[in-house]
Amino acid sequence: MFGASEFFSQKAFITGFHGIENARIGHLKGTNLDIVEIWFNPWKVSYNELLELFFDLHDPTSREDQPFENQSLIFFSDKNQLTLAKQKKSELKHIFKDEVITKITPACEYINDLKEIELLSY
Repeated sequence: MFGASEFFSQKAFITGFHGIENARIGHLKGTNLDIVEIWFNPWKVSYNELLELFFDLHDPTSREDQPFENQSLIFFSDKNQLTLAKQKKSELKHIFKDEVITKITPACEYINDLKEIELLSY
């Protein structure tokens, strides 16, 4: 599951790779966070590829000139996803001059707060 508050195209995210079998798009209740929850075939698309696409589709940094607080979240479901997400965030710290604000948090803490807008199957 991935989420962001600054321009984030959920549909572009889910059409980015073959191997995404289902996706639920929506937002977290009481927030301006756009969320995409995906079910993917790891034989066709890797979690690292999904992380790359997520960071390509939004600005994961915080700048003083932003008119509102930017948010960027990765919701992990297992230790492997947690490790890969932390590695990717660490890599980005060397690329961006602004602070990378992406939070990495367990999906189970937020899954009940997801307000579904659309369920897509591929």
